[in-house]
Amino acid sequence: MWRIWIVEAEGKKYEVEARYEFIWVNRGRGELLVDGQVVDTWRSSVLGLPKERVFEIAGRRAVLRSVGVINQNLELSVNAASVQRIK
Repeated sequence: MWRIWIVEAEGKKYEVEARYEFIWVNRGRGELLVDGQVVDTWRSSVLGLPKERVFEIAGRRAVLRSVGVINQNLELSVNAASVQRIK
């Protein structure tokens, strides 16, 4: 599965993409990309995706959070402001 967000910072748009698999597929591996460059990777726990991944976009604090266990939804915030997912 994957999720995509567009983040605007410093007058530039950044594409943030989370690619991940469920725990029963390849042990739930995942990666986080900003403009096509991998900035973080993980392996899921028995409960699903990692609860939170912290990274930076243009010097701003970005947080990718797992919401729920069954449907594995993700949400992204930058400087504590929620970012609307486009896919």
